[in-house]
Amino acid sequence: MGNRVARTLAVAVAGLFAGHVIVYRILAPGPPQRSVLTGGASHAYLPFALAIGLMLAVAAGGRTFRLGFRRATIRGTDRRRPGFAGTLILPAVAQAAAFIALEVLERVLAGAPMGTLLGPLLPVGVALQLVVGATGGLLLAGLDRAGEITGRAVAVRRPTAPATEPHRWPPASPTPRHRPRSALLIRGPPARA
Repeated sequence: MGNRVARTLAVAVAGLFAGHVIVYRILAPGPPQRSVLTGGASHAYLPFALAIGLMLAVAAGGRTFRLGFRRATIRGTDRRRPGFAGTLILPAVAQAAAFIALEVLERVLAGAPMGTLLGPLLPVGVALQLVVGATGGLLLAGLDRAGEITGRAVAVRRPTAPATEPHRWPPASPTPRHRPRSALLIRGPPARA
């Protein structure tokens, strides 16, 4: 699994559980409504899962900033940023699919009927997960860009030597064009051209 994929998945885990909590707060603000909507499935794992997901997301954000910083300061690192699909569409779709899988898994483990998914939970949940997933992708892209800008600001660029000749030797006999500057300060007869 690539580094970029791992970072995106870490942010998607946090977004999945945060979006899961938000969906249930929107659709079922009170505990009695929530128990009817979940169909008996327990959400006791959500606080722990959300904390783990947020820690993974913070680590992924730091790693993303660091990679952008390194891309700007170290020569030879030609890592390109992902395009529109890699930044917005893929994380959003993956997160929405994970939400559906999580809801189905919750109901299977609890022995709850699948019919409660067909109400407002699934459309609202998928829509919210698409938004949260795209936001997570944008956050990673912004951190990558911020790291790159910071790296350019603090980078010390050294001029590169020409690749053909590492050192230019002075000509064997100084011509007026190649005469050292200190020669102009020496008294003597004028130079003949």
